[in-house]
Order: sequence, then structure tokens, then C-alpha cells
Amino acid sequence: MELTFLGTAAAEQYPGIWCTCDYCTRARQLGGKNIRKTSSIHFAGNCLIDFPPEVFSQADRFGVDLMASRLLLVTHSHEDHFYPQLLTWRYRPKDASSLSLDEIHRQGYARQQELPMLHIFGNQCTLDMLEASLEGRPMEDFAMDFTVVEPYREYQCENVTFVPLVASHVDRGDQKGLIYVVSMQGKTFLYATDSGTYNEETRSWIARFRYDAIIMEETRGYALETSGNHMYWEAAMDERKFFETAGVWKKEPRIYWTHMSPHRTPPQTDLEEILRDTPITPAYDGMKIEL
Repeated sequence: MELTFLGTAAAEQYPGIWCTCDYCTRARQLGGKNIRKTSSIHFAGNCLIDFPPEVFSQADRFGVDLMASRLLLVTHSHEDHFYPQLLTWRYRPKDASSLSLDEIHRQGYARQQELPMLHIFGNQCTLDMLEASLEGRPMEDFAMDFTVVEPYREYQCENVTFVPLVASHVDRGDQKGLIYVVSMQGKTFLYATDSGTYNEETRSWIARFRYDAIIMEETRGYALETSGNHMYWEAAMDERKFFETAGVWKKEPRIYWTHMSPHRTPPQTDLEEILRDTPITPAYDGMKIEL
């Protein structure tokens, strides 16, 4: 199973869009892998986790075809993880197939061709945001549907089995942040961006599975201990020890860091050198891995 990192930055991007700190300045000077856009991944040819504003431009940049997308797992509704306006361009009423191309243009429909159904899974707040963007139009006219997930329950869709787990990043009312254990084609990975420090129930569920790879946030870098709604360097290293103690690996450990904020996390070039002798690989935009 091939997996592509379409973006690996936190919300402010990397370098920060209004920042000239040492890390941001160095990233601009180095360019290439040191430039990051907001985080998402594409896997198994037609599946996505998260849908940020840059997802299409990043997909075009790295040769990833989103037209075949059939499954979208959303971690939470913060704009750097879910940008529903892009989904409104899927609009094409069911009766459009009987119309001429000229009539489709006159009606202002956003697409000419049929699309496969896109199955979206996420929390209630994410659904509310999506429905507000659709402005009362039926979701089926956008060739998509939405399932509000219940944490710690197994789901299956498009030959993918996944379990949403509660993230500490945000957990209030209809906005429960989620991380996902994903299994397909005999491979299993954890996608844990915007996780914060894992709560005990989530930790116990993580330990139930055996992983080919774990993708986790390392948002705050060398910052001192924070409120727990994002990982920082020491916390991420502590979770690495937890993975080892819990025996979660199928074979050798494969940890990928993503969702990096520029102000306390070194640029990619430096980060690769710092982590060279560890089982941790700092992901970069466009990086492809095979599970």
C-alpha cells in the first residue's frame, strides 16, 4: 500500500506565512523539502485523511489523482484539516446527466462528468460545517455522504477498516478530535496528527494493534511542556517509548513525524540529521512510503 504525505505542516505552514524567525528564514533559504503546507495524507489510490485548503494544489504538485477519491477520514473541523468549500465544487444534480454540455454550462454546474461517491467520516462539528457550505442542497448532488463516527468503534468502507480514537487536542460537545487506526491490504498504520498527549482509553486502544507504521504529530518541537493539546519533542519521545513497551510493532519500528510548526521545530534538512540514528523519520511534503 502506497501512502503519500500531501502536507506536513501545522496551521501556520512552514515557513510561517508571516514569520521571519531563524527557522522560517532558513527554510525559505533552503527551499525544497523544507517548505511545508498543511497536513494530509493520500493512501491506497483513493483514500484521504484530512482535507486542508492546499490539498488539490499539493496533489497536482506530487502527481496524486484525487478524482478517484472514495474515502475521506477527517480528524476534526479546524480549517487546516477540513476546508469544506472545496467540496462544494462537486455539485452536479442527479438530472444533469440528461442535459447537454451547453445546458450544464448555462446552469453553472461545477463539473461535467460523474464522480465516484465520496464517503466522508468525521465528528458532528465537521458535518455541521459541511452542511453549512452546501447551503441546503442535498449531499447526494455532490456525490458524497457523511457518517458521524462514534469513537472506539470499528468501521469498514471501500475495503478499509478503521477505528477512530479520541484525541486530546480538542474534546468538547460535538467537536471531538480524532485519530485513526487504519487497516487495509494486510497493513495497519496509526494516523495521529493533532492528537495531543494520548488519554488512557486511547492509549489502551493503540496498544491493541500491531503496526507497520505510526504517523504522529510533532507540532511544538523544542517547546517546554504545553497544555497537552499538541505534542512537543519530549512528549513525542515519551510516546515512542510507550510504543516499544506496548509491543505495537509488527517488525522494526517505523515512526513518521508530521504536522510541524516552524517556530520550535528545525527545518527538514536539520531535522533529518538530528534524527538520523533513531527509528523516527521526519516526513516532508510529497514523501511516499510503501507499507
